[in-house]
Amino acid sequence: MNTRRRLVFVMGGVALAPFASLAQQSGKVWRIGVLQAGTKKYFVTSGFQKNFLQGMREHGYVPERDFITLERFADGDLSRLPALAAELVQARVDLILTSTTQVNRAAHSATDTIPIVTVVEADPVGQGFAVSLARPGKNVTGLSTLFAETIVKNFEFLLLSVPKLSRLAVLRNPSNTGAKVQLATIQTAATKAGVSVLVLDASSPTEIERAIGAMQGERVQAFIALPDTIFSQQVELMARTALKHRIPSSYVNSPFPDIGGLMSYGQDIAANYRNGARFIDRIFKGAKPGELPFEQPTTFELVLNLKTAQALGIKFPQTVLLQATRVIE
Repeated sequence: MNTRRRLVFVMGGVALAPFASLAQQSGKVWRIGVLQAGTKKYFVTSGFQKNFLQGMREHGYVPERDFITLERFADGDLSRLPALAAELVQARVDLILTSTTQVNRAAHSATDTIPIVTVVEADPVGQGFAVSLARPGKNVTGLSTLFAETIVKNFEFLLLSVPKLSRLAVLRNPSNTGAKVQLATIQTAATKAGVSVLVLDASSPTEIERAIGAMQGERVQAFIALPDTIFSQQVELMARTALKHRIPSSYVNSPFPDIGGLMSYGQDIAANYRNGARFIDRIFKGAKPGELPFEQPTTFELVLNLKTAQALGIKFPQTVLLQATRVIE
């Protein structure tokens, strides 16, 4: 066994070695472009990078031996995405890994031939990335998030938990085109429940803090943040500011209640990066992205923060507690 082979053995593990050798049979080192709207720090601390690499190893691909990644991060400045996507195309990557509508659009606009695997897309068909979920028909495939459905569940759980909820604020990033459908879904559900909706726009930490701070003066009794990369990177700010102004809050990511938000309902986005490796593997083995059906989530998490609830004078009803995946005390 040569030195290089021993190194792979240690990094990949005994169980992965036979599969890794299969992945390397062609001798090709795949070039994977990673395009993200956020920062490299968030990509790492969120567990996205760890899950992606784990998924690749599970399919027999060892970093630096079987594939390399060319990473591009917009650092929250979405206007940079088209240029970053063009850089990856010019670098002749074999595939681009993306997440969220803004990033998906930048990558899809930059190329209609290089395969794109997205791990987060709320509406692939509505956004024009696929002809249908079952048969995308273009160069984009991956995981659809069902954000419109999960955001309504966030509202329903708030409605059950906040006494006499009659005025709800919805925080959105106006540049996120996927927010339109999600907002319409909440507004429909709120109207049926007799709840008025105040829409507040924010696309930076300063604007997030200002919007949440303005909610008290608008007689808001609770708020929901629509899914967005900017908000996901600022969950600590959102949770802290909401608690400061004593406003019950909900989001689609579980880290939100972990750091002080009242609750969250949604899927494990970090796990999507691990599952995305399955699409990458199939494409590297010859499958066409246009023939790989988009997958939708089947497992969702309801996370409640009892400490925050107590601070806000909220007592979760048993109907909510019994549905909780995890309760933070």
